[in-house]
Amino acid sequence: MRMSELASAAGVSAQTIHFYLREGLLPPPVRTAPNMAYYGPEYVEDIRLIKELQEKRYLPLSVIRHILEAKRRGKDVGQLQDMLLSLEATFRPLGPEEEMEPVSAVQLIAMAGLALGDVEALERMGLLAPTGTAEEKRYDGLDVRVARSIKKLLDLGLNSSDLAFYTRYVDALREEKRVVGEKFFSGPGGQPAASGTEIIQALETIKAALAARVYREAVVSHQRET
Repeated sequence: MRMSELASAAGVSAQTIHFYLREGLLPPPVRTAPNMAYYGPEYVEDIRLIKELQEKRYLPLSVIRHILEAKRRGKDVGQLQDMLLSLEATFRPLGPEEEMEPVSAVQLIAMAGLALGDVEALERMGLLAPTGTAEEKRYDGLDVRVARSIKKLLDLGLNSSDLAFYTRYVDALREEKRVVGEKFFSGPGGQPAASGTEIIQALETIKAALAARVYREAVVSHQRET
């Protein structure tokens, strides 16, 4: 197919296809001349998958790229479905904030009720992760959600320096991601050693159990003291 035929078959514009090509979501086509390229039927399948993962599963392009690469390597369809399910659980929006467009620092302060100094402190601790330049920072929905939650803790009597332990918590999560990532793809031939869904469920279960233990110990200790 030519570009116009591919766009019609896949139900997207030529500009969208060019964007997917630039982002590495689609492989380069077969070129027969400087201004002429042909696309096989597999491009239609890939474009439809990209649209589904974007619009119905809300996965970012970086994750979609990995899924497409796995598909092209001939990964088993069942394993690919498991990958999708586990990624869905990871990237499922946590609330309405996460689906909003990125906001400016002024908008974040207004939406969360934080002071500018608190926002700057949270950025230094790595709890807010804006994108863009220093003059034009943009905060995504997760930043808004974190900022609003922290505002509640500040209202309850904590101050921004009290929240430094969350920096260590983020570091621990990154270490968890590194270790699990290495083990996850340690199976024969680079295949996953376990189901992605099973791994995510196990991680969430142990973190919830450990948190429950710590806070229950705190309650029991407080009761003994009183």
